[in-house]
Amino acid sequence: MRQVMMERFGGPEVLDIVHSADPQPRATQVIVQVEAVGVCGHDTADRAGLTRISTPCVLGHEIAGTVVDIGASVTHIKVGDRVACKQHHTCGWCPACRTGRELDCTQAVFVYGGYADFAVLEEDTLAVLPDQVSMATAAVAACAVGSCVQALDGAANLRPEDTVLITGAGGGLGIHALQVAAAKGARVVALTSSSSKIESLRKYGAHDVVLSTDDPVTHLADLTRGHGVDVVLDNVGLPAVFDTGFRALARRGRYVFTGQLEREKISLYPAFVFFKEAVITGSASTSSKSFLEAIDLVASGSVTGVTTEYSLDQVVDAHRAVESSAVLGRAVLVP
Repeated sequence: MRQVMMERFGGPEVLDIVHSADPQPRATQVIVQVEAVGVCGHDTADRAGLTRISTPCVLGHEIAGTVVDIGASVTHIKVGDRVACKQHHTCGWCPACRTGRELDCTQAVFVYGGYADFAVLEEDTLAVLPDQVSMATAAVAACAVGSCVQALDGAANLRPEDTVLITGAGGGLGIHALQVAAAKGARVVALTSSSSKIESLRKYGAHDVVLSTDDPVTHLADLTRGHGVDVVLDNVGLPAVFDTGFRALARRGRYVFTGQLEREKISLYPAFVFFKEAVITGSASTSSKSFLEAIDLVASGSVTGVTTEYSLDQVVDAHRAVESSAVLGRAVLVP
């Protein structure tokens, strides 16, 4: 089979296609023939050496495909199932796992290996897909959609009457976040640096679009009649974006970080937080509950997967496109 191997950190050119033997499952594992795998900002951070990943490594955690083999102890997944995976394998037995807080599992292992013809996955990471969900959409269900469900429900405590500001709205998280927020009844404001994406953002659920280059704080104040936005979902994590979002945040608003594009520190005076009585928090990854809700949202048509497809041979081009913000939504490799 083919795999995209990363043996060192660096630019997209460090990704090389190699050939290796087809994998065999251990007892609790499932072999999935990969039909789509998303290219996430986590992947580009891994590749650049910004995380603690070990090399050599095969990237790719947004995986969808068809089951071709199962281990002896697999009980719920069968050969021929169309499946997608979430980002973490967890133990299933610790107090966190057994009380619905599996993201706190101390034995959690992040999923890798999707940039390949076949991926070896633990059974607990997988969900069987409804027939109407395409593989490209299924690939981004857990990370691009489920992470937004997790952030809006678990961290922001979203209410239907809230106004939500989505930063980096044209990116893989952003364009799905605005759809999730709209599906939950919120008024959605998209913040983008690209005027070329305005119509697409409106198409995918934004009630209003604000350009970050066009006095966004004043624009946001006008849109909310001076009240401010109730929730900021920050997928960018850069100082200038934080300055805009926090200044636009309403009193007792909730500011949720879900991404950071570059390694830059953000600073603020504590007085700004306590006088506004603001909550600043973060949300990472996707619980099983959020994953299953994400699949329901895409199956019902409430959320549309927004993807641009590349072949596995075009993995370098896909990474370059993601890093230059040339992709609307999520880039997806189709082996």
